[in-house]
Amino acid sequence: MGDDIRLRGGMTGAWLPGDRSVVLREVPVPRPRAGQVLLRMRASTICGSDLRAIYRGHVGPEPYDDVIAGHEPCGEVVEAPAGSRLSVGDRVVVYHIVGCGRCRDCRAGSYITCSASYPDKLAYGYQRDGGQARLLLAEEQSCLPLPDELSFVDGACVACGFGTAYEAILRAQVSGRDTVLVTGLGPVGLAAGLLAKAMGAHRVIGLDVGAPRTELALSLGAVDDAILGDGDGAGLVDQVLQLTAGRGCEVAVDCSGASAARIVALRAPAGPRAAS
Repeated sequence: MGDDIRLRGGMTGAWLPGDRSVVLREVPVPRPRAGQVLLRMRASTICGSDLRAIYRGHVGPEPYDDVIAGHEPCGEVVEAPAGSRLSVGDRVVVYHIVGCGRCRDCRAGSYITCSASYPDKLAYGYQRDGGQARLLLAEEQSCLPLPDELSFVDGACVACGFGTAYEAILRAQVSGRDTVLVTGLGPVGLAAGLLAKAMGAHRVIGLDVGAPRTELALSLGAVDDAILGDGDGAGLVDQVLQLTAGRGCEVAVDCSGASAARIVALRAPAGPRAAS
C-alpha cells in the first residue's frame, strides 16, 4: 500500500501563517525510517491553542516552525519499515509530543514533561508536520492503539482534548461522592463533564458565557445543570449554591482560562479539590 501511495505523487498540506489565514501547499509524500510509520489521516481536529497561538497570530511559548498544522491526528498505518511494532492497517491515535526518549520523564512515559528542549522535544503541528494533510510521518513512540469501539474522530478528540481533561479528573479523584463544577464548556470542558460522569460523579454543573455551549453540553449529557455566565461572579457562585442546596461543589475544574470563571471555580467548591 505504501508504494501505491508514493506513485500518486505529492500531497496537499495546510499551513497557518497567522493573520487568520490558511495556505495550502503541495509537498512530497514522506518516507518512514526506522522507528517511524506513515499514517493515512482519518481525522485531525483543531485545538483551541491552534486558533489562538497560530491561526490568529504566532504567539505563545511554543514556536511555530512553518510546518503542516494539526496536533490532534488519528489514522491508520499505511507503511511501516521492517521490524516495526506496528503493521499496515493498524488504527492509531497520535500523541502530540515527541520526547527525547532519554530523560527521566520520557523513560517514565511522560513525553509532555520531557526535560529536553527543541529540537530534541517536538510537537506535531508546531515544530514538525502535523495532521492537516492526507498523510503524516509519525514516530512509533507517538502512536497509541485505537480500540475498535472508538471512531477515528473519537481518537482525534482523545489525542489532546480528552487527555487534558482526563488528567484533571484523575488528579481531583472524582467519584460518586462528588458534585463537579466545570467552568468553560468548549471541547475540553465538554470532555471534563463527560469524563466526570463516566467516573461516577454524583452531579455535574456546567458554566459558560455562551448559550449555544450550555445547550450543547446539556444535549450531549456532559452536564446535568448549566448556568449561563452572564452575571457577576458573586451571582454565579450563588447560582451554584442554589443548585447544590447551599453545599457547593466538591470538585471544580476550570476549562475556560477566564479570570471571572476561575474565581467562580475557586469560590464554589465545598472542599479544597479544584483544578484549572
